[in-house]
Amino acid sequence: MKKPPVPTARSRDETKLETREALLRAATLLFRSEGLDASLDAICARAGYTRGAFYVHFQDRDELISAVIERVGFSFIDTLLGADDSDDDFLVLVQRFLRTVAGGDYPISREGGLRPYQLLEACARSEAVRLQYLRVNAAGISRLTAALQRAQDGGELRGDTDAGQLAQMLMSQVLGMQTMLDLDMPLDLPGMARTMLQLLAPTIGAK
Repeated sequence: MKKPPVPTARSRDETKLETREALLRAATLLFRSEGLDASLDAICARAGYTRGAFYVHFQDRDELISAVIERVGFSFIDTLLGADDSDDDFLVLVQRFLRTVAGGDYPISREGGLRPYQLLEACARSEAVRLQYLRVNAAGISRLTAALQRAQDGGELRGDTDAGQLAQMLMSQVLGMQTMLDLDMPLDLPGMARTMLQLLAPTIGAK
């Protein structure tokens, strides 16, 4: 009788990666539908693994939440600002911004997605989650600062503003608009974008 192949280090690593990916996908889906208090047993069952497998990859729920926030957050940044080495012009970024916010792609998803207050509650309960959320936002601000600096250097935006401070203001607006949309407050996103462009580049938005 032919013996089964002995697992190699590579196959073990691939299996571990597949297990982690399955748990992250399951957690993201259940966080969408049930919130951050979704049962770990339900997450494991959806992923097709046991609690034992879960604890191989995550110390506890907070570590799982942090991993989901990291994945979703950086995906959002890439959607909004392009790849890390992107050199898109500022008007392209504005268009992406409008599509992303209007579509409700963050946090996590529009339909049944996490509400802003749920993320803040999770941050209040866990320092690890709070620090992860701060890291994601800091990365977004850094990426946005670089994009704004390129726009200033290219003459697309007025150059008498600090790109870093402006990036912080714009990121604050994104987070604030998510809360306002969560409250079903009607927002004229294209109008707000035009106003912002008028403030930053009057010759672009003065038509």
